[in-house]
Amino acid sequence: MLFKTSQIAITLALLVGGGIISCQSKTPEQIARVTELELIAAKQKAEADEVKKFVDTTPDLYRVNWKVCSDGFPGRNHSGCEESRDVASKGFREAVLVWGPVQEVKFISKPNFAFSMQNVGLFVKSKGCLLLGKPQGGDQFYKINEFSLRQGSALPNPDSAKIEKLSPEDKTKAIQVAINNAEDEIASLNNFGVSSSGFIPTTALQPCLTLEKWKNF
Repeated sequence: MLFKTSQIAITLALLVGGGIISCQSKTPEQIARVTELELIAAKQKAEADEVKKFVDTTPDLYRVNWKVCSDGFPGRNHSGCEESRDVASKGFREAVLVWGPVQEVKFISKPNFAFSMQNVGLFVKSKGCLLLGKPQGGDQFYKINEFSLRQGSALPNPDSAKIEKLSPEDKTKAIQVAINNAEDEIASLNNFGVSSSGFIPTTALQPCLTLEKWKNF
């Protein structure tokens, strides 16, 4: 994880201004340590500036939660409902963050012939998902989550999705978390060939597929 600029600044102040290192007596190790901290602080400031620029030049972020209830679920979770949470917990998926504005919500189904089921996707029309990085451009329908219902079961109501606009502060925090997670994921893929979520990624399992791509899988 990245060092915090404030912590580094305090350490530098203690080393340089607090008498730990005087102008008359600096060992090579102490000089090297101060130089290292200065470089880390500069790197952290540059990264913070890049995050701020990213925040300032991207659209608002919206959080999409859902509570989908149906008698068509083969396994009845949470009294026949599947729900998300702002932060994932046992039995609950994590909400999805999308670039706004969110213009429309709808559920789309496609048959799953192997199990006499239907795959139902929750889609929102937006500029893409934060998991994909920068906004994808024009507005499209992106898959937020997918459910398996028995063939012939009624589609959930669009009101099953809850859309919430993030505050500027929460947007900044969410982007910082996404950047850190992306770094972890890239390292996992590069080092082990497996994603940090524990499976080898395939196109069908990619998050936030467009409606057109989802229909073709």
